[in-house]
Amino acid sequence: MVVAVPDLGYGAAPTEQPPQNDEELWKKYTSLVQMKKELEGSCMKKDELLHEAREALAEEQAKRETAEKEKRLLEKRCKMLQQKLETLETIFQESMAQMREEIKRERKNLLRGQNERIQRLEAQIKIMTGSKQHTETDCTPKIMENNDREDTSRPSWWPQICELLQELILLMVKFFSCI
Repeated sequence: MVVAVPDLGYGAAPTEQPPQNDEELWKKYTSLVQMKKELEGSCMKKDELLHEAREALAEEQAKRETAEKEKRLLEKRCKMLQQKLETLETIFQESMAQMREEIKRERKNLLRGQNERIQRLEAQIKIMTGSKQHTETDCTPKIMENNDREDTSRPSWWPQICELLQELILLMVKFFSCI
């Protein structure tokens, strides 16, 4: 007995029916062909799913690499900004120190100038008084004892001295108000 075996390609189905005695074999054969088709379909689906999974993994890998690249760029930028901040802090501290030193120098120069002015005024007072020490502290003209008038025989330096003393007092007030 000869049984015709059909082509097992896609969509191929047995075309001839075997005789009745081989019916059981034919059922097994068609069952096997059906299983083969199902297996081929499953393999195709598996390959398709595997291909989709590979594409999804490749896409995920690309996203991960892009995220890593962005992360590295952000870290680099963060380091750069941190260095700029540290540089600015250093410059700020140095500038503050220089400003403090300059303010100290200016105060010292101001005090020195005020001291020199006071010394000049004191020297002028000594020159005007003729190196005499007066015990009077008020700024009134000197009156002679025997008469109630001012001595007009000599020019009076007393008003000029009073003005210089008032200027000296003003300078001292300014000086102590600055401290």
